Amino acid sequence: MIKRFLASTLAGGLLVAGAIVGSGSTPAGATECPDGSWTDTVGRPAEAVSGMTGAALFRLADNDHYRLRVSEAGRDRAVFTGTITTDGALVFGRRHLEGGDLTVRRDGNRVVFRFTNYGGVDGLDFGLRCASTLRVSIKMDGEPLATDLVVIGGDSAHPDTNPFVIRKTVATV
Repeated sequence: MIKRFLASTLAGGLLVAGAIVGSGSTPAGATECPDGSWTDTVGRPAEAVSGMTGAALFRLADNDHYRLRVSEAGRDRAVFTGTITTDGALVFGRRHLEGGDLTVRRDGNRVVFRFTNYGGVDGLDFGLRCASTLRVSIKMDGEPLATDLVVIGGDSAHPDTNPFVIRKTVATV
């Protein structure tokens, strides 16, 4: 079992490295990437700490690299599940996982996750390439996470719905 885990971890790391190093600026089949920026998602929300109950989505800099973090107050078991999809390509970087947490990459533009949380912080890091929308759906213990328990960016904005969509905005001249 350990050999299988190490082999899959190594293979996954090589796939990620190949995707980051070997890819061009557009995903396969795309002709041009959309211009614009991901507004209102820069900055780590103050709530994104161990022991929060909920989820945080943010970027540390003005780029296409996101972090999703979840936690549950106390040491009770909480299971967070969900999907992240985009109209572009998803590229995985580091993961912030504990034993028993899973991320299953279904294809190049969607990931399904399951985190078993006991009060720590679980999550994953991902990049978007050639995307104009990001859709996130998060459940806790099988129920959609209330929007007041989801924070986005340094301003700790709450989405209007769960699932929610973030769209790249194009600057007007």
